[in-house]
Amino acid sequence: MNNNVDVAIAGAGIAGCLLARNLARDGHRVAVIEKSKREDAGHDWWDTIKIATFARVGMPEPEPPELMSTRHEATVYLPLETKPLTAPPRPESIHVDRKLLEQRQIRYAEEAGAELLFGAKATGPLLDGDRVAGMGVETADGQKIELRAKITIDAAGMSGALRSKMPEKFGFPRQVERKDMFVTYREIRNNTTDSRDDLLIFGKNNGVVWVNRAEAGMVDFFAGAINFPGRPEPRDIVNEMIRKTPEAGDRIMRGGYGAPIPVRHCFDSFVAPGFMLCGDSACHCSPIDGSGMASSMIAADHASKVAHAALENGDTSVAALWPYIGAYKREQGVPFVGLDAVQKFMVSEPKINLELLFTRGVLKIEEFWGSGGGAGGNKLKMLLRLIKLADRPLFVRRLIASVGIGAKLKEHYMNFPEKYDPAEFAAWVNEKQRLFAELPPAMIPPR
Repeated sequence: MNNNVDVAIAGAGIAGCLLARNLARDGHRVAVIEKSKREDAGHDWWDTIKIATFARVGMPEPEPPELMSTRHEATVYLPLETKPLTAPPRPESIHVDRKLLEQRQIRYAEEAGAELLFGAKATGPLLDGDRVAGMGVETADGQKIELRAKITIDAAGMSGALRSKMPEKFGFPRQVERKDMFVTYREIRNNTTDSRDDLLIFGKNNGVVWVNRAEAGMVDFFAGAINFPGRPEPRDIVNEMIRKTPEAGDRIMRGGYGAPIPVRHCFDSFVAPGFMLCGDSACHCSPIDGSGMASSMIAADHASKVAHAALENGDTSVAALWPYIGAYKREQGVPFVGLDAVQKFMVSEPKINLELLFTRGVLKIEEFWGSGGGAGGNKLKMLLRLIKLADRPLFVRRLIASVGIGAKLKEHYMNFPEKYDPAEFAAWVNEKQRLFAELPPAMIPPR
């Protein structure tokens, strides 16, 4: 591998491989460092993504066996599990095999000319004064090398292999706070029957639980919870679900592990001189369930375009990389920050209020789940629905306040500074923090 490149990327996941493909295709020398072995790259399960995402980022749509199925109807319960609801089919969303998708992305990156080094760890950023000039790398055989680059990108997941070791002066959070992450466990067993019913419990343990039978011959068990102190272990929740599911066989066919994932709005900034964050390293994910496939690919598309222009102009300063932040925030950050406001409010509410919000038809599952919307944005429609909660006036008042703050946050994201100005950016951050601080105070301690 060439130790002096145009772009050095930590992480060969969804975001890292798309970045590598795009930038290598644009004629840049690209090196990718991935801690996993080549054959282990990609999660050992399937995930959901809108099929339109592939056209959006210039990738061919998946085909079987990578393409598995479309999202179909599911039975949904709220945390108290008093009344079943139905989430309608979502034909625009598909299940894709994560391992096969990432193997395809690796192939695309290499065919474009990127070099990928597997079984190697990014040990930290290399600094040249106030500029990031590459990363330290430890290879599978223990060799330590310095990989020099004009632009260095951390796409290595929530832990931020490079971000977590950046000096504080660059302003990046070194860690994602406990209140802003899910701890998860997922296990896919063989299905001993022909049952294809799905069950999802939203809000249980301030998280998500599901039993999914969409894929023939398999039963998919998942539990994720916000990492509050005293929370139950997701693996224990999954084991209990398995005990209650007679058709779950004894064979673990896929998964059998968990990982922490972010559930918050994206970081305020994703750039420093010669440096960019992308994917979970920048919290490019849904605050509701941590889903980040589509948003990470969209972020990588924006990042690669800005990085290409910066390299072509010979300027990798913060000002040159700045357009990446606003482009992502306006396309994907706007709906997500609105969801984050609602999520933070609902976590602090008594669970009966979340239950009634959906069971009385004030909000529909399909309007809320991953949409960033709600009642189609129609204020009159929402007001008419809120009459159904007339016996809970204090909750309605707090709900209206939180939705209003969410709308202000979305507008604030649309107005992210287009050009880098430290004072203007600091004012933008302060206003964002002020809006979040105005969310109605917790009625009960989160747990």
